Amino acid sequence: MATPNPTLISQNYLSNSFLNKLLIQGMEKGIQGDYQKSIINFTKVIRLSPYEIEAYYNRGIAYGKIDYNIDAIADFNEAISLNNNMVDIYIARAKVYYKLGKLGEAITDLKTAKILCYQQKNKVCYQETLEMLNSFQLN
Repeated sequence: MATPNPTLISQNYLSNSFLNKLLIQGMEKGIQGDYQKSIINFTKVIRLSPYEIEAYYNRGIAYGKIDYNIDAIADFNEAISLNNNMVDIYIARAKVYYKLGKLGEAITDLKTAKILCYQQKNKVCYQETLEMLNSFQLN
């Protein structure tokens, strides 16, 4: 019996393969902890295609990792303006707001995330968001 050939599976986020490659490279750099280079990749994607939610979201994450918190908030705001149904963006922005001591804004974002999780019937997301919300409210 012949052994099947292994298949490489890649994640596609964007329809344009060049932009998708830049986005994935940016994510890989972020995973490796090279946030400056990941920001460069995400910025290239945004310059070439300014409506790419994933690029704003991921650049916001990278900015937050290097404490460029105002830039992170700006990117999360832009991502939300492009799609206000992505739970992860609200959670990420809530974490940055919390770091900045903006507890009210952080709680508002987590409440929105909780509602979206519920509407999307995502029980795990709902429970995790509820726990984070309770933890933020205790502080």
